[in-house]
Amino acid sequence: MNKKYGSNLTAGRRLGRHLPRIASGDAEDDWEEHKQEKPSEPEPRTPRTIGHSRSPFKSRFDTDTVVTGVTDSDEVAGIHGRLRLSRDRRLDTSNTPLPSSRLTRGLWADVQRHLLQAYEYLCHVGEAQQWIEGCLGEELEFGVVEMEEGLRNGVVLARLARVFQGEAVVRRIYDANAPKLDFRHSDNINYFFNFVREVGLPETFVFELTDLYEKKNLPKVIYCIHALSHLLARRGMAERIGNLVGHLQFSDDQLQKTQKGLSGVAMPNFGNVGRELAKEINEDPEVEVETDDERRDRLLLENEGSIVQTQSLARAFLVRKAVATQRVRLRLAERYVSKLQAQCRGVLARRVLRAQRDRQADLVPWAVAVQAVARGLIAHRRWQAKLARIKSISSNVVKVQAQARGVIQRRRFALLKIALRKSTRTIVKLQSLARARLAQKQHVEVQKSFGRIDAVKSVVALQARARGALVRRVAQRRAETLEGISPYVAGLQAHARGVIMRRRMRTQLNKLQDVTQTVIGIQAAARTYLARKRLLALIRGLRKATPVLIGIQALARGKLARQELNEVTKKLAEAHTLTAVGGFQALARAALTRQRRQQQKKQLEFVAPDVTGFQAAARGALVRRDYYAWRDHLYRSVPIAVILQAMLRGVLQRRRFHAKLQYFRANLSKVVKIQSLFRGKETREQYRQLTLGKNVNVSTIKNFVHLLDDSEADFQEEIKIEQLRKKVVENIRENQALENDVHDLDVKIALVVQNVKSFEELIKARRRHGADSAAAHAARASVLAAHGDPFAGPNTLDHAARRKLELYQQLFYLLQTRGDYLSKLFLEISPDGEGEKNRRLTERIVLTLFGYGQDRREDYLFLKLFQISIQQEIAAANSVVDIQHGHPMYINIAVHYIRAKQVVYVREILQSLIREIVNSDDLNLEVDASIIYRSRIDIEEMRSGVSSSKPKDLPFYQALNDPPTRAEYIRHLQVLQWWADAFVSAITQSTKRMPYAMRYLARETLASLKEKFPDESDEVYAACVGRMVYYRFINPAIITPETFDIVSSTVDIAARKNLAQISKVLTQIASGTEFGEDSPSFVPINDFVAKCIKQMTAWLLEVADVPDAETQYHAHEFLDATVQPKPIYISPNEVYAMHALLAQHAESIAPARDDTLRVILHELDGVPHLGNDELKDARDKAITLELSNRFAHVRDPQADEKALWVQAKRGVLAILRVQPAKDLVEALMQPVTDEHEEIWDEILRNEEIADRKRSRSRRQMPSTTGYESAYRMEDIRSLSFREVKAHAIYFLLELEKLGKITRSDGYQGILNAIAGDVRSKHRKRLQRQQEMENMEEALKHLRERKKYFEEQIDSYHKYVDAAMHTMQRGKGKKRFVMPFTKQYFHMRELQKSGRTPQFGSFKYGAQDLYDKGILLSIDQFSPRQFDKIDIIISSNEVGVFTIEVYNNTLGITNRVASQDLRMEDLLQAQFENRASLSLFNGLAKVNLNLLLYQINKK
Repeated sequence: MNKKYGSNLTAGRRLGRHLPRIASGDAEDDWEEHKQEKPSEPEPRTPRTIGHSRSPFKSRFDTDTVVTGVTDSDEVAGIHGRLRLSRDRRLDTSNTPLPSSRLTRGLWADVQRHLLQAYEYLCHVGEAQQWIEGCLGEELEFGVVEMEEGLRNGVVLARLARVFQGEAVVRRIYDANAPKLDFRHSDNINYFFNFVREVGLPETFVFELTDLYEKKNLPKVIYCIHALSHLLARRGMAERIGNLVGHLQFSDDQLQKTQKGLSGVAMPNFGNVGRELAKEINEDPEVEVETDDERRDRLLLENEGSIVQTQSLARAFLVRKAVATQRVRLRLAERYVSKLQAQCRGVLARRVLRAQRDRQADLVPWAVAVQAVARGLIAHRRWQAKLARIKSISSNVVKVQAQARGVIQRRRFALLKIALRKSTRTIVKLQSLARARLAQKQHVEVQKSFGRIDAVKSVVALQARARGALVRRVAQRRAETLEGISPYVAGLQAHARGVIMRRRMRTQLNKLQDVTQTVIGIQAAARTYLARKRLLALIRGLRKATPVLIGIQALARGKLARQELNEVTKKLAEAHTLTAVGGFQALARAALTRQRRQQQKKQLEFVAPDVTGFQAAARGALVRRDYYAWRDHLYRSVPIAVILQAMLRGVLQRRRFHAKLQYFRANLSKVVKIQSLFRGKETREQYRQLTLGKNVNVSTIKNFVHLLDDSEADFQEEIKIEQLRKKVVENIRENQALENDVHDLDVKIALVVQNVKSFEELIKARRRHGADSAAAHAARASVLAAHGDPFAGPNTLDHAARRKLELYQQLFYLLQTRGDYLSKLFLEISPDGEGEKNRRLTERIVLTLFGYGQDRREDYLFLKLFQISIQQEIAAANSVVDIQHGHPMYINIAVHYIRAKQVVYVREILQSLIREIVNSDDLNLEVDASIIYRSRIDIEEMRSGVSSSKPKDLPFYQALNDPPTRAEYIRHLQVLQWWADAFVSAITQSTKRMPYAMRYLARETLASLKEKFPDESDEVYAACVGRMVYYRFINPAIITPETFDIVSSTVDIAARKNLAQISKVLTQIASGTEFGEDSPSFVPINDFVAKCIKQMTAWLLEVADVPDAETQYHAHEFLDATVQPKPIYISPNEVYAMHALLAQHAESIAPARDDTLRVILHELDGVPHLGNDELKDARDKAITLELSNRFAHVRDPQADEKALWVQAKRGVLAILRVQPAKDLVEALMQPVTDEHEEIWDEILRNEEIADRKRSRSRRQMPSTTGYESAYRMEDIRSLSFREVKAHAIYFLLELEKLGKITRSDGYQGILNAIAGDVRSKHRKRLQRQQEMENMEEALKHLRERKKYFEEQIDSYHKYVDAAMHTMQRGKGKKRFVMPFTKQYFHMRELQKSGRTPQFGSFKYGAQDLYDKGILLSIDQFSPRQFDKIDIIISSNEVGVFTIEVYNNTLGITNRVASQDLRMEDLLQAQFENRASLSLFNGLAKVNLNLLLYQINKK
């Protein structure tokens, strides 16, 4: 038995007694040791167990049934001192369940299965803590739950290293209490790294710095401590770690928190750490002594069948006993039970019947009375309602009667008025005659009065004076007007004179330029002066005589005017009397006229009815006479009228026709334009009907049937797409190879500098990237053919190799079309250790298999693979949290697949925002108040030059109390919120620009979530979708924009911090939760985060709203039968690697023995051997692997129906080309003539000519869609049109029998099918254009990356040349050898024999090497015999060293052994921390480090 861990510690106590304090972390420091005689007494503050609390509901079996041998104590039955995790539930270890635990009662593991991993992990953490405390000799300051955080600063690990290495090596440990030295914590962890490497712990067990410091993989840290304990126990340096599984207790909160932290992290196998360590260090595993628990479990396991059988027998006996007792009781009471039941039934039936009869008898009179009262009440109510209606309308009736009387009276008055209106003309004529008579009499009297001579003279004189007055008035007005405008006239005249004078002066000046003109001008001026002088004299004389003349004229006019005035005055005085007499006479005449009119009016009123009747009769007679006359005339003139009307209509029609013809000729160009517009509109309507309508007519099909024909441009585009696709795939593979080689070269150069790798690998890598000439290709093919490789080439394959090639083609076709195989393989490959290497290899092979999604078929199949992987991942998840924190393998593949489209997408939506942030030098989005406060203090010190007295490092809330810091913190939060809102707006508005693949992944994730967790809210669904869409595809562009070509140069630190702050806010929004207390600086913007969460949730659900892949790519279940798969470009090594992975996980991937994959793997008969380096290098070159379907002969159950559709569509199109009609039935019913046969022959000749042209230009490309083959005429070219039409009618009738089409709608179904094919053809052309653009853009980026990698490789080549030159500098020189030494004679022998190695040969004695520690041992020889043994180390090739052992016993030299060592093998062994190296198949053992030192020295 192993000694109990901790029993021999010198601290005076046994560690492990404080386990409750370790588990909970909340015990007091002054805990007391429990007594040995009470081991089961619990601690006062022991936390509750890992299981749930006791259920308040108890089964009746818990109270009534007592099972012997089952106790309810706190201990596990049969395991004294081991605590039970729950009262009646068992702890199920998921890795190796023990039989004893499986035989216990309860189903705790079924309820709490998701917490078992966390519990076991915490137990292993407790084991590591107990072991570290035992090594340190003291307790740690934290418990098990807090241990991960306690190890983070490296203090405990550094102290552990100091215990074993001493203070001389571990000089200073940077304590956690010094916050200024937080950045030195990595030094503490490096002490531990140096220690574990010194003791020889393999690298597979050593964790990374980030695993501990950044908490990326804390289980690996604990696993490393476990492995270290086993290694130190093997070396006798420490005790082996203990086993505490089942001995610790934790609360549910602690377990749930731990389980949440373990999500997405691979859990190591702690139980197998000893055996894994022994395998890595090439030692035998430890023999473990069987403990009591193991012996009990083994015995229980061996007798499990007997125990189960005994339990089943016992249960069966108890059940049979209970059943027998119950049967006896029933038999005893059987006689009485039947009688009692019958009596009870009778009593109950009689009671019910009696109650029903009583109720019916009591209700009859009451119902009759109620009915009578109800009828009376209803009749009374009706009568009252009728009276109320009459009373209510009485006033209305009176009003109606009054209105009727008024109407009758008004009608009578209207009739009277009508009669008066009819006699109005007679009355008016009488009145007009009377007035005329009166006016004539007055006119005669006036003429008599004015006919006298004196009156005539008076009137003439009056008219003359009136005219004179009017003339004078006009003259006076003109004079006044002239007087008013005289100043303006004078001014105008002055201006006019000035203008005239200036013109004259200009003219004079112009004339003065010439002497002749000047003289003439002077003479003219002189004459002008004399003339003006004479004129002025005349004007002055006239002006002097003007007043006298005016006075005389005025006196004469005045005299005449006065005379005329006197005469008029006299005549007017005489006319006044005449006027008064005339006025009196006029009044008298008017009175007489009015009297006569009144008398006539009375007479007319008296005779008005008679006159009216007479007038009416006269008018009627006249109208009837005119009507009869016109009627007779029309009857007699009907023929003439008809002729005249026809002639008139003809004239009018010819006029309109000539006018329209003239208008048409004048507007002929406009008519042509209108016709073209009309035809265009009609064509657009037909196209819209073709693309959107369901019932497409024959004319539309006829107009667009040419779209189904493949033009030369279509074939050329197919060729170009195929070439581009091949180039893209080859460039991607080439870039991947270049990137891997650049990485390998970089690592190898660095290791060579550190004396870890040799330059030979660099030379080999350089040769791999040299020119691949035809000779190199032939050499590679010969190497492959020599080893029977199926990828050697078509000319070098035998029957077996060719069969293997076919099997590999079928295997990869199966992997491409059946996504469930790869999705299961993703789940089987573990993410750590060797699995990580397999993951990267699998990712590369899968991307190669699907051609990086560069073709429609491969793109569709790739998305179907992601769909299956998503469904399997979500189906295997226990909760939504597991999905949110998971890291499945398919996501990495999806990221590489969508990379090209993702770069374009994020650059379009985020480039402007990110560039603005990067170019903003003064932008600072730091929201940690502590950092803001410390920065402000630093700035103050820099400005003042004096150290500040304020503390620099303050917690968040204390720093926030500083007013300047608070103000700056608030401003930063506001700016950060604004930028985050801008990013959210840009992202949520980019739905239509998002690549379909991203949206499809979101769609499938949402659908699987709703199926698995139907009761969750939309926010939870959106959070899971956001993990895919935002976190994987958008967030990387924000964090590292330079990798997405968003910015041209590397982002500086300040801008990257700003982008990180924005990314943190957006990540929180995408997760669907607000900030908690773990991020106090972001809590104030939780309102903004909540608002954006709603916006982001709606957007993510909108992103997932896309059609499925079948609709997007127009795919169907028999896509592979109609679309030829594209070849893949893959290396044989990758093929064999995938073969090995499938063979390794075949049981999980394809559990059925008759599965297709298992059949193919069985026929392949194992993975080919990798062979030597030459064969491996030959297999690294990519080859073209054609894919073939092994099960292509499987018949489609609907193949006959599809064949009918194809044949019917082909025949219908042929008929529409030759016999177009309004509908299909009419075309089918038309007879076939010789003209139709000639048209059909012409169509066939044109098809043959087009095929010959295409065949001359290039080879025939395979059809890429199924419907294209349906319209080729190869099958009907040999038939006449009559036969083609007969076949078409036959196929249509067959489809009608199947119920697919009907003649009632004119076979519209076949027309709709053809229209659908036309639409698909158009979509394929658009898709082909888009594919060409995408591939050309991808090629552009790939060429840029290739150029970058080639430049890097070229720089590495130059470095290799320089390094090789340095290495060879001293190799060719002769070294001085001391005469008469062992080396001297050795060199002489080599020179004599002509076998001098190129890089030297050295002879050593085995004793000398043994004394130096280089040689450790030689089998069959003791160290005393080493003086008789010589060892020769020589090198004739770079990096290859030959070691020979010679035995000189008895004076005879015999070569005992010889072996070639490669430098890379030696360095690889040193890199793996191997201390010794076995030579000659274990014959000799040497110290590896000293041997390398000796080789490098020479």
